[in-house]
Amino acid sequence: MFEALAQAIQPGQPVDVRRLALVVIRTLSRHQNELVRPHLSVLVPPVFASVRDPVIPVKLSAEAAFLTIFSVMDEESAVFDKYMASQGANLQPNLKRSMQDYFKRVALRLGGQARERREAEGGYGGLGLSSDEKEDEREVWSVGMVDHGEANFRNG
Repeated sequence: MFEALAQAIQPGQPVDVRRLALVVIRTLSRHQNELVRPHLSVLVPPVFASVRDPVIPVKLSAEAAFLTIFSVMDEESAVFDKYMASQGANLQPNLKRSMQDYFKRVALRLGGQARERREAEGGYGGLGLSSDEKEDEREVWSVGMVDHGEANFRNG
């Protein structure tokens, strides 16, 4: 499954497929990160390549997935540092350097902003999921469903 998601993210795939695969990775990471972490070596390179994508919806989805798979909002750089010391040690030197630079310059800042937003909303258990997380879940659950224009139990 993780290899299929990694392939779906690759440039050359349809934009909607790439973006939805990134949304699935983010959502799965948010709910079952312990299932995702053993597969970081497969997922991180294509997710990271997508954070610089010229297609804005892909770029934003990739940034959100990158932050979530490394739990930046909760653990700051701990997971990323562990990844770079183990699975990430085998990356090409220029990719490794670029990823470390991106993490320091962008990911930590975005994680801090997300943490501040969560605290302003009352923290976990406050107002629930943020609107983009709710939208991600709605989108994931809607895959394969036929929209008859009526409310159902999943989209209320």
